[in-house]
Amino acid sequence: MMSMATNKILIVYLIAVNVATFFVYGIDKWKAMHGKWRISEATLIGLAVAGGSLGAWLGMAVWHHKTMHKKFKYGIPLIIVAQIAIALLASCRTKQVVELPAPVHEHRYEPEHSASVFLVMYDAEVGKAPLLEAIEHYGCEVVYDYHSFNGMALKKPVNKTLEETMQLFRKVKGVLTVEYDRMYRLTDPVKPRVEIK
Repeated sequence: MMSMATNKILIVYLIAVNVATFFVYGIDKWKAMHGKWRISEATLIGLAVAGGSLGAWLGMAVWHHKTMHKKFKYGIPLIIVAQIAIALLASCRTKQVVELPAPVHEHRYEPEHSASVFLVMYDAEVGKAPLLEAIEHYGCEVVYDYHSFNGMALKKPVNKTLEETMQLFRKVKGVLTVEYDRMYRLTDPVKPRVEIK
């Protein structure tokens, strides 16, 4: 996306090149009528390609110049169409995802977690034998043994705190992570995402 300063420079350039092209076509017509040294066709078409296509088209219409030459009769309108197409393509923007900033007064949401259940992930190569041994030793209860991945949901013993039990299981051989059993509800707040075209 171009800045405002760049847009202004581009507009001034396009106005200047179109006005200049319009008058160059008029000068060439005058030279043709008076048998003077002419401006080359390459220069006339080059000015149109350089952004002066509307000036060239108006110069052809007003000065009745080069209207019968096929490369001008069909070429200049073709250049105009191509330049409009390029301008439209350049002005297209892709969708951008913008996250809305949270209001200053809003506190960061942390989901609740179970007061007695925690999750343990273990290394498949080590296996769950050391974990099962620790479960029995500490007096934990297996709430769920996951079959889709190497993990278990465990309930802490009554005589230990959740934090204390989780700390103990972090030291067990083969244990990769020990996490809270978080509870998410459908009513929990969601951070909004806005699409801008």
